[in-house]
Amino acid sequence: MVLDSAYARSADEVLAHYRTDPRQGLSAAQVAEARRRHGCNELAPEPGTPFWKLVLKQFDDLLVKILIVAAVVDLVIALASGESGFGAFVEPSVIMLILVANATVGVVTETNAEKAIEELKAYEADVATVLRDGRWTVLPAAELVPGDIVEVGVGGKVPADTRVTELLSSTLRIDQVGPGPS
Repeated sequence: MVLDSAYARSADEVLAHYRTDPRQGLSAAQVAEARRRHGCNELAPEPGTPFWKLVLKQFDDLLVKILIVAAVVDLVIALASGESGFGAFVEPSVIMLILVANATVGVVTETNAEKAIEELKAYEADVATVLRDGRWTVLPAAELVPGDIVEVGVGGKVPADTRVTELLSSTLRIDQVGPGPS
């Protein structure tokens, strides 16, 4: 079981909860059990939104619906008053063109946002230095499990949610902080 609010607990409490020996790390059996229970240390891939849903989403707004109704009403009034030809379609066509342009901008913006999120994944740590069975080993960060003892050096990326158990420096500087506990 994952320890809630590990950030608010003492390092000894966290180590005891995960049955981690601070000098040996986790054993191979503990790692296998934790991986079976918790899975890999990686974000689940977000399924992309289909293009047709992005387009429909742009028209799911009260103001857009009002403009569509206005275009239809304008066309009906023009046809009912005997207007024919090009004149009956000018105003409804302009309204619809504006709505299509708005939808195009919205789809492009959302597509770019999804691409930006994918690019942010490049900032995730690729490898981690972890203490297992008494030896420091470098392995893919996806193989970390709750209870692992991880070493983070100067300029290193933190490869998972961690709890500081020991600080071997007189200073600590953090360049970037993610969202806090919710």
